[in-house]
Amino acid sequence: MKAIQAWIETYLVPIINKITNSYWFSIIADAILYIVPFSMVSTIPSLWSILRRFVPSLPDLTPLNTYSFGLIGLFVVFIIPYNTLVKEEKKDRAMIAGFTGIGAFMLCMNAKTVAEGTLFNISQFGAGGMFTSMFIGFIVAFIYKCMVRFSFFGEDSVIPDFVKNWFDNIISIFLSLLAGYLLTFTFNIDVFAMVQVVMSPIKGFAQSLPGVILICFLQNIFYFFGISGWVFTPVTRSITQAAIAENAAMVAAGGTATNIYAYGFSRYHHIGGQLATLPLAFMMLFSKSKKYKLLGRATIIPSIFNINEPLVYGTVVNNPFMFIPVVLISIILPGFSYLWFQFGWGTINYVNFDMNFLPNAISAFMMSGGDFRNVILVLINIVLATLIWYPFFKASEKFEVTKDAEREKQKASKKAAKKLAVQE
Repeated sequence: MKAIQAWIETYLVPIINKITNSYWFSIIADAILYIVPFSMVSTIPSLWSILRRFVPSLPDLTPLNTYSFGLIGLFVVFIIPYNTLVKEEKKDRAMIAGFTGIGAFMLCMNAKTVAEGTLFNISQFGAGGMFTSMFIGFIVAFIYKCMVRFSFFGEDSVIPDFVKNWFDNIISIFLSLLAGYLLTFTFNIDVFAMVQVVMSPIKGFAQSLPGVILICFLQNIFYFFGISGWVFTPVTRSITQAAIAENAAMVAAGGTATNIYAYGFSRYHHIGGQLATLPLAFMMLFSKSKKYKLLGRATIIPSIFNINEPLVYGTVVNNPFMFIPVVLISIILPGFSYLWFQFGWGTINYVNFDMNFLPNAISAFMMSGGDFRNVILVLINIVLATLIWYPFFKASEKFEVTKDAEREKQKASKKAAKKLAVQE
């Protein structure tokens, strides 16, 4: 294991750090985090829709979802250029850069004009168009970044700053909209379809059993070596948000959801947090080791609500006893969960229930639209995780108990020596 750790720390960790600290990755990562509140708000109408099954007379709150989670593509295309200009210390241009992103995004939609007005496909504003919004947002941000130092006026100009700002944005706005116009109207390219074609191999692999296992394996292995799974969020959340939006559309049209790796899939195998450490927290609570017992008391309540960083960094990270169970959990739990849905034993997630801090069984029930079979999957995975963790935890516990005994022995010998010295 030391050889694996050395290889990861020497070769992979520097690459991951370089990627996560890179200019554009941080911009896109921030954009993904900005949309989380809108995703959480959409949870309310999702809960409400379950109540409406029992009380049909209740009003339909679906529009709250449509104009929160259903517009995250629009929000992302604003945030990426905006954040770029803020990072370039040109906050006076940032707002206009964001507006330009919205304009270019809607231009590429190639809206249809009919007698009643102009028609936009509203699904393209949401998670279904998020990859496209990231692409267009990047293009607009890149143009603005290239033009960020350009100004029609000198520093000593007497023209008011807000007027200078109007003119200094003209070229960036024009080039951004021109790029969208050329792609959409001159070359007749459907930008949304083009991005879908480019992303389809990645999305296809992510929806396969090997893809799901590989993604979960990488997240967990890096977490074992102290690198939080959050570094993968910009990639994984983009895929899963788009997938659950497609699932919701399929169900709304009278069909069934087909994207297994949709948002919330982790609720079935990240039980108590990433690495499925809830059983580990309970084991530590009754441990013979003083260290583990204290950690168990401190982490049991947070673990129930999927907060496990103190537990992982205090017990699992770089602990040779825990490497094998981390590998097994990374393969068995996601793989079993995937097959559970592939065989039709549960309902694939189609409700965007973004309340990850709630116990997993609740999320499983809500995201499936109220299917108790998904709750059963969570319970089975708890049993599997317990069986995997137990023998390795007991080995680690035995090691810690031995260390405790040695420390007590050393303390006793020091105390005896001190007492003897006083008597002499």
